[in-house]
Amino acid sequence: MLSLRQDGRLSVLRLLVAANVVIFLLGSLLTPMGHIRVDGLFGLSSRGISGGMLWQFLTYQFLHASIFHLLVNMLGLWFAGRILENLLGGWRFLLFYLSCGIAGGILQLVVSPGPILIGASGAVCGVIAAFSALYPEMPITALLFFVVPVRMRAKWLGRIIVILSAFLILTRLMGNVGNAAHLGGALAGYAIVWLGRRRAMRQ
Repeated sequence: MLSLRQDGRLSVLRLLVAANVVIFLLGSLLTPMGHIRVDGLFGLSSRGISGGMLWQFLTYQFLHASIFHLLVNMLGLWFAGRILENLLGGWRFLLFYLSCGIAGGILQLVVSPGPILIGASGAVCGVIAAFSALYPEMPITALLFFVVPVRMRAKWLGRIIVILSAFLILTRLMGNVGNAAHLGGALAGYAIVWLGRRRAMRQ
């Protein structure tokens, strides 16, 4: 069944969430060896890209390591994605989302080419950064450490992602996390908003 918005149009956001959940559930049926094979084929790695597996720039965005990994990404996507999809339209939102994920993957390969990268975090960070740039003064409640509610303006959410990701890259803390992918996705989200505004000003 196709997922429709209240106005009757196809909801790409809901399809993205559903695709991530279904793929995770299917992956949970795999043995450890099966996980290794799937991640090696569809996760993003410098070895895979150098071997011509260019589809990994897209497919890595739909793989997740754990239910917590999936839940955090889908909550972030749902929070900011609803507003962006309404603003951009479904298919432009999809292109934006995937582009941020690709940008995040590219920066991750440049900064940390060794480990296999999986997860929607780069794309989600791009969506959140774009939301914070388009609606900077909107009051929001963010969960610090996913527990403590903190009131802030939306602009600070995007800035925190960029600053924290850059800090973790420089200090090499949490090296098992794709911090460069987070940074690359967020910067791509900001860049697309900036380019869109410049284009609108010229018209």
